[in-house]
Amino acid sequence: MQGISDLDGVATPATSDTEIEIIENKLLRLAIEGDREATRQYADLFLSRLEWERTRSAKHRQDFVDQAQDAHAWLAVNSL
Repeated sequence: MQGISDLDGVATPATSDTEIEIIENKLLRLAIEGDREATRQYADLFLSRLEWERTRSAKHRQDFVDQAQDAHAWLAVNSL
């Protein structure tokens, strides 16, 4: 029997490391240009990456991917 968290993985397409890197780079460019919200998004994503790299736990990896997906959604709405 699958748990709820297992079903979330099925319903949500996986975000690759390459896609996350693209998201990070877009946020960084916007942050350098002075976008305060992009700076916050980038900082949150960076801290999430650091936590995952420190622990290498599946939970922290998922938190990092979730943060990247949130940042991607923000970019879709707020950047040109």
